Amino acid sequence: MRKKRTALAAAILIASLFMSQNVNYAESVSERVATTSGDSQETSKNTSAESSETQQSPSEQVKADASREGEEQSAATSSGAKAASTNQQNKEAVAVAEGMEAVAEKDGLILYLKPETTEIAVKDKKNGAMWFSNPQDREADAIATGYNKSQLNVQFELTYYDNTGNALKYDNFTHSVESGQFEVEKVEDGLNIVYTLGEVKSDIEAIPKYISEERFNTLILAKLEEKDQKEIEKRFKYDEKNKRFERRDSSLKGVGLSKVTRIFESIGYDEAQIAIDKAAYGEEENVSTSVVVPVHYRLEQGRLRVSIPENGIQYPDTMKIQSLSLLPFFGASGPKDEGYSLVPDGSGSLIYFNNKKTSVSPYSTVLYGSDHAVNQLTQIQKEQKARMPVFGMSYGDKGYLAVIDKGDAVASVEADVSGRLNQYNTVHSSFALSSMEEVTLTNGWRSSTVKRFQAQPFHNEMAVVYEFLGAEDASYSGMASTYREYLTEQKKLTRLGDDAEMPFYVELIGGIPKKKFFLGIPYNAYEPLTTFEEAQDILKEMQSLGVQDIQLRYSGWFGGGIHHNMPKSIDVDKKLGGAKGLQSLQAYAQENGFGLYPDVSFLEAFPEAKGFKKSYASRQITGKLAQLFPYRISTFAQDDEVPPGYVLSPEAVPGIVNGFLQDFKGNGLTGLSLRDLGDQLNSDFNRAKVINREQAKQVVIKQLEKVRSSDVSLLVEGGNSYAIPYARHIVDAPVSNSGFNITDEAVPFFQLVYHGYVQYTGQAWNMADDQDSHVQMLRAIETGSAPYYTWFYADPSAIKLTSFDALYSADYRRWIQESAERYKELRNVLQDVQNQTIVKHEKLSSGVYQTTYEKGKTVIVNYNDAAVEWNGIRVAAKSYWVGGDMPE
Repeated sequence: MRKKRTALAAAILIASLFMSQNVNYAESVSERVATTSGDSQETSKNTSAESSETQQSPSEQVKADASREGEEQSAATSSGAKAASTNQQNKEAVAVAEGMEAVAEKDGLILYLKPETTEIAVKDKKNGAMWFSNPQDREADAIATGYNKSQLNVQFELTYYDNTGNALKYDNFTHSVESGQFEVEKVEDGLNIVYTLGEVKSDIEAIPKYISEERFNTLILAKLEEKDQKEIEKRFKYDEKNKRFERRDSSLKGVGLSKVTRIFESIGYDEAQIAIDKAAYGEEENVSTSVVVPVHYRLEQGRLRVSIPENGIQYPDTMKIQSLSLLPFFGASGPKDEGYSLVPDGSGSLIYFNNKKTSVSPYSTVLYGSDHAVNQLTQIQKEQKARMPVFGMSYGDKGYLAVIDKGDAVASVEADVSGRLNQYNTVHSSFALSSMEEVTLTNGWRSSTVKRFQAQPFHNEMAVVYEFLGAEDASYSGMASTYREYLTEQKKLTRLGDDAEMPFYVELIGGIPKKKFFLGIPYNAYEPLTTFEEAQDILKEMQSLGVQDIQLRYSGWFGGGIHHNMPKSIDVDKKLGGAKGLQSLQAYAQENGFGLYPDVSFLEAFPEAKGFKKSYASRQITGKLAQLFPYRISTFAQDDEVPPGYVLSPEAVPGIVNGFLQDFKGNGLTGLSLRDLGDQLNSDFNRAKVINREQAKQVVIKQLEKVRSSDVSLLVEGGNSYAIPYARHIVDAPVSNSGFNITDEAVPFFQLVYHGYVQYTGQAWNMADDQDSHVQMLRAIETGSAPYYTWFYADPSAIKLTSFDALYSADYRRWIQESAERYKELRNVLQDVQNQTIVKHEKLSSGVYQTTYEKGKTVIVNYNDAAVEWNGIRVAAKSYWVGGDMPE
């Protein structure tokens, strides 16, 4: 009996040793060596701790977090010392995957290539971390099967439509690497790989377009059973005049196409027979077609740059390529990894590895919001725009930040978690090469839907730059610092001066269009809400309440109000006080050190705007004018019963800006608010000259440069990244995320990047869904933001029976006293850090966040209904704590 027990114990011990082995992707060498069966114990400990946390008050929870953090640091120090010598001995042995060879080395990075599969890897010599383009244990993935298993080998994937409208996918592994159709060229500091992706041939080409009556009956029907005969007969129609059968393309899709091709194969109808039938009716034999895609890898300035050069992709006209996903598995983490992916959703979002959210949609967001030149019949959700072309991964003590350096205007960021299609957590970029719309054609009671494609596809350069982070930077705070350095180096972002004051942003609404009636007859009128003189009265009242450094955004001041006419020239609204009244307001603002930013929209023609010509408008893919309708909340559909606005073509924008600036300078104005140049990005699909979003972005940048060269200070709405280097202020910046189910945490990545370089604020506090100004102030303290309000002077009844009823909470009298108190409190906290960067932001516990500035100032904000403690610091409920040094 004792022998049996001994044998059983030995078997269990051996099995446990085997089970303790695991592989961790994108991990450092030291991590890989130190992995033991203790992982499962740690997981159990964490699970137990999390369970107990749910029963604790916020104060108890913070104390528990602090205690556990100390224990973990102590344990990490001990285990790190024991593993150090082993790590050093094994470092070179495990650093490079089998079959990979070094092809370039520069600035602390080594680039590796596996010639047989074209997968690459990068070694960061500073910490020994290896980053792979593809998971190294993908063959052991128990979740992925079939197609999904094969996808783990790809470096890029194309989605496209063939000439019959079938949606297909094409990847470099299945259609190029497996057949050896690629060339590798080693170049200075990197390599080029040119892939030739096989022959693009639809299955329908295996079926003749025409076949003679005789051959159809003898060669095909005579060899089939009755069931298959009926299947074939309904897929062809008889041409009595020419005595032949013609293929019904509309019926040969999906299952129908599969059935017919299977039947033809079963009777031996091969390529020789197809050639006979095509020759009989003058059809050209299909020329072998292929797609050529060059991918360039370069080590530059301590970064990996992956690009597809301009006009690099070559493919036949019959293919309508929709998108290209680049390195979809770069740095993919496995099921045992702890960390998160960063995605640019709103202010920034984290997706924790292995969060088990496989029943919800993966993350996918177009950068800079939707293209208004692409028709959107419905709008189901109002999501926060992705303002920054970045994404990244953090593994705790290492990570990377990826910046979409070229082609960002047509790019999207996509991310997913393990357990859906495979066992990996992924985040990557994709690029839209062509857009598509569906058109429904009707003929009496019959209708059919056809696809219309963008006339000229995207051929500009696409590039992603990967920057690898060590333990000190492997967090979203470190990623933000890295991106800020990139912007200062590449985009000339400049820091604020030492004299930067804490701003108070206020938008005053000048005038609005309003429908009025005379003897029952409706007519369009102008309703002044805040005259220039009334604006001065509001400013004086704010001053008397102690508000300093007011930055005034003035909307609806010319051309008929907030929905102004075409801004090719400026006609200051007389009911507000005319040009003299505006100049008086400008003089008052300058005298008191305030900023005045009259607002203008350059990318949209408002309904019934004077001076608008249809030639100014962008075209949709279908050729229709790109119109703008509001959406009904009840149905999510466009409200096409109201007059539409129009999307202005990027082609027309420079001329409009030139005309506006000539009049603008004549009014002696020194500041300008841009409603949409930093917020929207729209194409023009005019078939005579397509202007894609990347080209539209370049047009916008040139207009921003033009305005700045006129010594005009800029305030922009929204804050798309390409506009930031030209802006002094940002309003309506993202302060949270969209709340997608797959994301786990909103983070102020946007604020971490820009604080100290540009001043910003979120949505107007009195226009937000949550109008609790105390909560708004706490959020501003946490993120280093300024206060912002939208007001008007007139009686609130003035907006009744207008399309501006959303301004119901903009009566300045309701807010001015409270806003002054919030501003003074906020200024006391943030005035001395206006030109400092935020070096760290972290979540201490649920509802408790800490922000640290570069010179040591630290703020802890507690959103909870109960007080909390952190390292001896007590933070009251719904309050904050300010310290000179970061707590230990």
